[in-house]
Amino acid sequence: FFFAQERQRQRPGRQRRAGAASQALHIMNAQVIQLEDGWNKLKTGGVLKIEEILEDASGGVYKHRISTDEYSQLYTTVYTMCTQKPPNNWSEPLYNNYCEAVIDYLTARILPRIKEKHDEAMLRELVRRWENHKTIIRFLSHVFKYLDRFYVKRLSLPELAEVGSQKFLEIVFNAVKREVRTAILELVRRERECEQVDKQLIKSVIDIFVEMGGSRASLETYATDFEEMLLSTTADYYSRESAKWAGNDSFPEYMRKAEDRLKQEQDRVANYLHSSTEEKLLKVCEEQLLQNPEQQLLEKEHSGCEKLLLDNKTEDLSRMFRLFSRIPTGLPPIANIVRKHITDVGLALVKKQSVNAEGDLMPYVQELLDIHDKYTELVGSGPEKGCFQGHNIFHKAMKEAFEVFVNKDIGKSATAELLSNFCDNLLKKSGERLSDEALEDKLEKVVRLFGYLSDKDIFAEFYKKQLAKRLLLARSSSDDAERSMIAKLKLRCGAQFTSKLEGMVTDMNLSQDIQSAFAEHVKDKELELDTDLTVQVLTTGFWPTYKSDELNLPKEMLQCIETFKAFYDLRTSHRRLRWVHSLGSATVVGKFTPSGKSKEHDLLVSTYQACILLLFNEADSMTFSDIQGHLNLPAEELKRYVLSLCVGKYKILTKDPAGREVAPTDTLSCNATFSDRQQRIKVQ
Repeated sequence: FFFAQERQRQRPGRQRRAGAASQALHIMNAQVIQLEDGWNKLKTGGVLKIEEILEDASGGVYKHRISTDEYSQLYTTVYTMCTQKPPNNWSEPLYNNYCEAVIDYLTARILPRIKEKHDEAMLRELVRRWENHKTIIRFLSHVFKYLDRFYVKRLSLPELAEVGSQKFLEIVFNAVKREVRTAILELVRRERECEQVDKQLIKSVIDIFVEMGGSRASLETYATDFEEMLLSTTADYYSRESAKWAGNDSFPEYMRKAEDRLKQEQDRVANYLHSSTEEKLLKVCEEQLLQNPEQQLLEKEHSGCEKLLLDNKTEDLSRMFRLFSRIPTGLPPIANIVRKHITDVGLALVKKQSVNAEGDLMPYVQELLDIHDKYTELVGSGPEKGCFQGHNIFHKAMKEAFEVFVNKDIGKSATAELLSNFCDNLLKKSGERLSDEALEDKLEKVVRLFGYLSDKDIFAEFYKKQLAKRLLLARSSSDDAERSMIAKLKLRCGAQFTSKLEGMVTDMNLSQDIQSAFAEHVKDKELELDTDLTVQVLTTGFWPTYKSDELNLPKEMLQCIETFKAFYDLRTSHRRLRWVHSLGSATVVGKFTPSGKSKEHDLLVSTYQACILLLFNEADSMTFSDIQGHLNLPAEELKRYVLSLCVGKYKILTKDPAGREVAPTDTLSCNATFSDRQQRIKVQ
C-alpha cells in the first residue's frame, strides 16, 4: 500500500503512535459520528485521495502517499460508524455509499479516458486503468474491512472487492469490449503477417478478459467475448492462406508452411492466450490447413503423395504423416494411395517377370523381398521409426497390397512354390552361402512374405518334400537353421501347420540313435555283414508319400536288410517296416582295367543303380529283359536307370546297339575300360 514506506521509516516511534491511535479511538467512541461527517471524511481522505495519487503517478512512481496515521484514522472512522448503536449505526449507508463511489469513479473518470483513445493506445489505457482500479479496490477493501467482516457477511452481500470488479465489468468493460477485441485481433493478424507487436500488451488485455470471470475464475467472459471471435477470424485467415498456398506451392512446400504455422499458433497460446484456447485454436487451424484441402493436396499432379512415394521422399512423407495424423479423417486417404502405389509396383514386377517365366525365378523372389523391405521400412515399426511410425492403417494397407500381387502366378509357377524353392536354396549345402546372422535374417523375411500367401498349404507341401530331400540325402547346411525356419512357420501359422515338419526332424534324430543301437547289436552278436548298412526309420504320417515296389534285392543287400529287420522287431512290436528303395543310395566299388591296368572307383549311386551294377558280378553282359526279370522293376522306370549308367556323363556300362532307345533285346555289358580322373564319382 501507499503508506508502506512511511511506516518503515517511522518504526522507532511505533509505540507512541499506537498509543495515540488508541487514545483517538477512545475519544471517537465517546463521540457519535454522523453519517454525512463520517462519509465526507472517508471520501475526501480515502476515495478521492487514492484516486488523485494514482492519477498523478508516472511510470510506477507515486508523487504522494497516504501515511500510516491517515490510514489508521480512516479505518477507525469506518469501525466507529459500524459499531455505533442504532439509530447511529451506519453500516448499510456506508456499504451503499461505497458502491456509489465506485460507480461514480468508473463512470466519470475511467470510462471517458478509455473511450477517447483508439487501437493500441486504447488498450494501454485500459490496462493502466484496470491495474489502478484493482489497486484502489484493494486499498478501500482494507479501509472498509470491518464492514466486510461483519455487515456484508451477516447479510450475505457481495464483498467489497467483488463489487469493485463487477462494477468495472458492467460499466467499463462491457462498454469497450468490442473495440478492445477488434484491436487485439488486429494485433494478432499483424503478428501472423510477421510484424512485430507488443506481446506483453496483448497478454495484459487477454488477462483482463479472463479476470472478468470474477472470483469463481469462470472463463465464460473470455470465451464468449473474445475466444469465439478469435477462432472465427482464425478460420477465415487460414482459409485464405490455404487456398493461396494450394494454388501456388508444391505439396512439400505447403506442408512446411502448414507445420510452421501450427507451431506459431502453439507459441501464440504460450505467449499471450489462455491455455484453454490451445486445443480449440489448433483444431480450427488443422481444419483449414489440412482437413479441408487434404484431397486436393494429396492428388497434386507433380508433387502429391504418389509422387513422394515414387521418389522415396522420406522426409516429406514423415511430415505428411505427422500433419495429417492430427485430424480424425487424415490418414485413410493417404493409406489408400499407399495401398494403390505398392500394388502397382508389385504388379509391374509380376508383369516384367512373366515375360521370362521359364528362366531362373529366384531373382524374382529376391526382388519381392527387397520391395517388402523397402515398404516395411517406410511404414515403420513404432513411434519415431519409419515415415508412418508403424501405424496400423498402413500395415493393413501394405498387407492388402502384397496379398494382391504375391498370389499372382509366374507362368506355371505359384509364388508358394517359388518361396519354398528359395528356402531350399538357402538351406541346402549347395545353395547360397550366408553367415548365420544373414541366413536367419533372410529366412525371417521369407516367412513375412509367406504370410501374404492365400495358398499356404501348397507352400507346406513343397516345403515338406524339399525338407525330406535335404534331411534324407544329408544336403541340409545347418540343423539349427532348419529348426529355426520351422519355429518361424509355427509362430505364424500354429503348431498344427508344422507338426509334420517337426516330426521329420525328430525322426532323423531318432534314426541316429537306432543306427547306433544297430551297430552295437551287430557287434554284440558278432554278426558278419558283407555290406555296411545305414537305415533311416521314418514315421509314415510325417513324410511325403513314397511309392513302394517289389524290387528283388541282390543277396549282398538282402542279408543286411533281414539282419536289421530282426533287430528292429526286437525293439518294437507295434511298428512295421516298409522299405522305400527310391530314397536309398549306395557306394559301390567298381574295379576297371583301362589300358590293361587295374583301377578302382567309388561309385555313388542310387539303390536301383546299385542293384543293376551288382548283377554284373554274376555275368559280363545281360539283356535288358534279363535285368528286368532279375530286379522285377517296371520297364519304363528301369530304362531310366539303365540309361543313366550307359549314356550319361559316366559310362559305367555299354549298350549294344548304342543310342537312347532301349529294347528288351538290347545287351548291356560292364565297361571294363572305364576311367576318370576322380576317384570318387557321383552318378546322376
